[in-house]
Amino acid sequence: MLLYEDENRMIVLNVLNRSKPLIVNGHCLIESGSTGIWLVDTREWYDLGAIYDHKHHFQGYYCDVTTPAKKTSTGYRSIDLLLDLAVLPDKTCVHLDLDEFDDAVRRGTINKALAERAQQSLENLEGKVREGKLLTPDVEKLLNLPLNVEEMRFEVLKARAKILKTQGRPYD
Repeated sequence: MLLYEDENRMIVLNVLNRSKPLIVNGHCLIESGSTGIWLVDTREWYDLGAIYDHKHHFQGYYCDVTTPAKKTSTGYRSIDLLLDLAVLPDKTCVHLDLDEFDDAVRRGTINKALAERAQQSLENLEGKVREGKLLTPDVEKLLNLPLNVEEMRFEVLKARAKILKTQGRPYD
């Protein structure tokens, strides 16, 4: 669900539907039913999500390294470059999916130039976290849960169920 949009950024709310929890350094970052508030900046090679559990407790941040998002007639499009960064509540950074990325590079799914750009983006992201330049007070405020989050979650789940029904897929 789109919460905010300007010429460079958008804020999106999503209900995450993982088959198994994402545990990072013994901390449950994402589980089925978690709420993510995502900041997508069309000038950046990543997106940034604040993750909240089903009781709306903050769990940490999740960054996908992507190509910059481009506006299309139906929304936005970017390519996930398969490198991710988890930022735990204590600001510990953990690289994720390195094996998946390495495999895609080895198979040629991601070319050498794009792979180098993705790795540079991941390093820059981690540096921004260390320097306090990624999770600024303004960004943290943008990624707070809205007061009517339960209503929004209901609408997202209802829309997802409708889409899956039209595709002939069950929704549980």
